[in-house]
Amino acid sequence: MKIKDVRCEVYLREQRPRRIKKDFYNIKRPVGKIPFTILRIITDDGIEGFAFDAQNILNEKTINTIKGEIIGRDPFDREWIWQRLWYMYGRYGAASGRPPGVQALSAVDIALWDITGKALGQPIYKLLGAYRDKIRIYATSWPLPTPEDYAKEALSCKQRGITAYKLHVDPEIAIEACRAVRQAVGDDMKLMLDHGTDDNRERALQVGRELEKLNFYWFEEPLPDYDIEGLIKLREKLDVPICGTEKVPLSMFSMPQYIIHRVLDIIRCDTVMSGGITPCKKIADMCDAFGVKCEIHLANPIGNFANLHVECAVKNCEFYEMYWPEDSYGLKEYPVLDDEGYIHVPQKPGLGAEIDWESLGKPVASY
Repeated sequence: MKIKDVRCEVYLREQRPRRIKKDFYNIKRPVGKIPFTILRIITDDGIEGFAFDAQNILNEKTINTIKGEIIGRDPFDREWIWQRLWYMYGRYGAASGRPPGVQALSAVDIALWDITGKALGQPIYKLLGAYRDKIRIYATSWPLPTPEDYAKEALSCKQRGITAYKLHVDPEIAIEACRAVRQAVGDDMKLMLDHGTDDNRERALQVGRELEKLNFYWFEEPLPDYDIEGLIKLREKLDVPICGTEKVPLSMFSMPQYIIHRVLDIIRCDTVMSGGITPCKKIADMCDAFGVKCEIHLANPIGNFANLHVECAVKNCEFYEMYWPEDSYGLKEYPVLDDEGYIHVPQKPGLGAEIDWESLGKPVASY
């Protein structure tokens, strides 16, 4: 079996309006119809693997270069392909954060794993080494206007059977919102705070001490990942577990310093921002060898399927992160969420994700 063709198709989707207190961290959020790209890798056996690119990193120039590298290769040569594309795209641009090319590599890697599973008639988590077939979720909020909005949403999640909830909240109302949520849901729901990489060490310590009083399960991104000294000092002063590395450059090659020096209690990665399923599984295994938890960050809809397969193949990941309400554009169905707060990994070959081509309409561009 050989890779016969690589295609990209750009579609439009409706961006949900987000109820926010103000421009969250001054980020302009588009509304209305916005583009996203579907990557299709096609073999000479007719098997197709898919991945989404929600940030449209896969432009025509990039995809033509990728075609020149992988067309004619065996799609089972995932490690060779990953290493080759990493050399080309992943290791450059670190000074400005995670290189955009890593997300192009991620899409290729996810699609190749989809092909592998379909060719072998197995779901990906089985090929990775299945540890379980379901995992508990935590609902993760969009930024909301008031503490009362967070409390109301968290309570609705609890009533749905969800046992954990994470706040994305403006630092100005973070403590007030965390207090409101804890009061609304009681003591038996696990709560987390994503602080959004605020750069104020004093405020991070203040917030962390309040989270300890409220029995929060973890404190995510209290400081930028590059502030290693600040994170170490914060971890030494707080009992609430500190979670980070969502935005470190160089993917898995940057992780050892955070693990060996015990910068954080919980390491973050995901199959879209970290370079695909291949490095995400390696990062989780690396963490496991050192007794460190690895909690996987949410991605785009197909990326979330890929995340779920990795999470069900490792021991040291406790949760699947799900936006609440879920955002599953472009797919016919989402993995099953049961009444006890578990999401079940698809049992179909490959990713198990079925694209709803009819709802997408005609692509606005293809190359």
